[in-house]
Amino acid sequence: MLASLSHRNMKRQLSEYKIFWFSLIGVVALMYAFNSLIVSRTMQQLFRLFAESGNGDIGVIATLFSAVVVFAFGWFISYMMDFILQRRSKEISTYMILGVEKSDICKMIFKENAFLGLMAVIVGFGFGILVSKILESFVSNLFHFQEALLAFLSVSAVGLTCIEFCIVYIIALIKTNRKVQKIKLIDLLNYSRNNSSVCEHQSKTGFMFLLVSMVMLIVSFYLFAGTKQTVASITAGAVSAMLGLLFFFRGFIYIIHEMFNKSRNWKYKGSRLVTLRMFLSKSNKMSFSLGVISILFTCTIVCIGMTNAFYQVMEKAVVMQPFGLEIVHVGENSDYSQYSSFLNERIDVDNQYSYCLYTDKSTQFTDIRNRVLTEYWNRAGKTVSINDYVIAENQYDAFMKYSDYCNLRAMLGLPQIPLSEEQYIIHCLPYLKDTFANFQIEKGTLVCKDIFTEAFSQYGGYGNGQDFVIVVPDHYIENMEAMYSLYVAQSETVIDMSELENEFPQVMSLNSNVVASGENGYTTKILDKGNYYYTGKLASTPTSQAILIILPLCYLSLVIGIISIVILAVQLLTEVKTIKRQYDVIRTMGNEVVVLEKMLRKHIFLYFTLPLVPALVVGSCLLKSMSDALFVASYDVPVFDNLVALIASVVISALLIFTLIYFLYMFITSQTMRKEIIPMTLEK
Repeated sequence: MLASLSHRNMKRQLSEYKIFWFSLIGVVALMYAFNSLIVSRTMQQLFRLFAESGNGDIGVIATLFSAVVVFAFGWFISYMMDFILQRRSKEISTYMILGVEKSDICKMIFKENAFLGLMAVIVGFGFGILVSKILESFVSNLFHFQEALLAFLSVSAVGLTCIEFCIVYIIALIKTNRKVQKIKLIDLLNYSRNNSSVCEHQSKTGFMFLLVSMVMLIVSFYLFAGTKQTVASITAGAVSAMLGLLFFFRGFIYIIHEMFNKSRNWKYKGSRLVTLRMFLSKSNKMSFSLGVISILFTCTIVCIGMTNAFYQVMEKAVVMQPFGLEIVHVGENSDYSQYSSFLNERIDVDNQYSYCLYTDKSTQFTDIRNRVLTEYWNRAGKTVSINDYVIAENQYDAFMKYSDYCNLRAMLGLPQIPLSEEQYIIHCLPYLKDTFANFQIEKGTLVCKDIFTEAFSQYGGYGNGQDFVIVVPDHYIENMEAMYSLYVAQSETVIDMSELENEFPQVMSLNSNVVASGENGYTTKILDKGNYYYTGKLASTPTSQAILIILPLCYLSLVIGIISIVILAVQLLTEVKTIKRQYDVIRTMGNEVVVLEKMLRKHIFLYFTLPLVPALVVGSCLLKSMSDALFVASYDVPVFDNLVALIASVVISALLIFTLIYFLYMFITSQTMRKEIIPMTLEK
């Protein structure tokens, strides 16, 4: 008998508890996708490269973060199993009244949930492969990889995911079984009635809650709207907004109660009386839970948006560093043939070139750049000085041969630019283009032909000038001094720089060096002018810092989003039996099914919309402030062309992504409730 009951219950759970099973599949898919990326050969190689650049904790942090997320999933699964137990409390109590032993009931529940978990794992791995491919595309675009990062199905990731899922799922099953073993029959019969009672007469308290909420939300919006965003102002605004949301729902429930009790014309219009009565029946308990859920929604929106914002910062760092590898040597036009031969033996080098930058010790263009930067830093409230930003090797105007410029443009796939003997070209970061165009500086007999702003390795120094370079005919540099020489290479394969360092002890990472004082009070990263220093896409510090944040933040946003939305849906589904009885009474009074469906849609829409709207408003304001502060703080110069449009795209994309996920769960919940409520009314 128990076997047939268990088989029937498993079928029923697949249909009735779709939201739980759907979430389990999502849990497995997210676990597998994240694990497959972490254990992949390419990511492990990246971790080693990051460790060599001074960021050796990324692997440990990713592991610890995965453990925290697994713990959160464990709590979530336990919460959902408790919800199922509550929904099935009368069924289980009936088994106990009929004489079925608790041990047999526990075995039946264990088998049912184990089967659900197994099915979720099987289906979840299918979706996990799809999610892993999305993550692979994300990381490939981030680093401009051409080769595939992940296998179709990673055995290591499957094993790790199964271990994590089994641990949290079995612990949740054991916890549920122990609860069934210890619970008394009378408690089981009243299990679904453990809700707080209504407390409607709290006028003064509710008004105070609402007043405090409005003050805190206004303060937070004021802090978010500031022109100079700081960590302190954003933190204070976020805390004020979160507390304001908690108090808001307590005050909002008070307003609804007052309108419900005093405005007869308003509450008797349409189906408001029934819908609001059902909504307010648990308002005393809901006021706090809705506030917490709205805060979780806000955190989800911010996490989704900041994932995109960090990606934009990372993408900009990669775009501004167009070469896969750069090796720099200061003070002379050095010979790089030994390094070129070494790399050609180990990787497929598509293009390579060595050249030199020169200076005539003039500062005409440098002075203009310094003035523009000083004005920008003052407006942005950044505590940066020219001596801190400018490197000693680039304190003067930087010049490049026209022939070298043509070869570099060919390497980068840029169109060639003709240049006469009486002209020069400026290649600079976009923020300097208009300023340089207005001055039209003449260099001796040369006049400016044009200004170009394509990505040309000009941010941070030791590239093709610091923010700008002046391209002149080759003969013009005959009497100039060599600033430093460069070797650049392009390759579609990952470059393992540890082999280069082991073979040539004089070569070291530019980003791992301590900044020191250089000539004339400027800074320098070149501690030994006899050494060679390398940089590039994979060796850059911004890359490692961003990847350290982006993947966990993306993972966290999905975790918080799924958990918070499911909790909201579960709180509504726990009241489905009470709602059934109320709709049954309404049906008996002569209302048509169409009216009941309309009332149910309003009820679900109100329940889901109430915590969503404040979260969208607060989340978008908080995200705007945080992304603005991130974009300004990430670079010492204004590298983004249109910051307002970029921030708007970050906010809008986060709201759209969260809203799509939200309405997907809302649709599943509404379908589940309609199936349980409307057919029952038709049978009466």
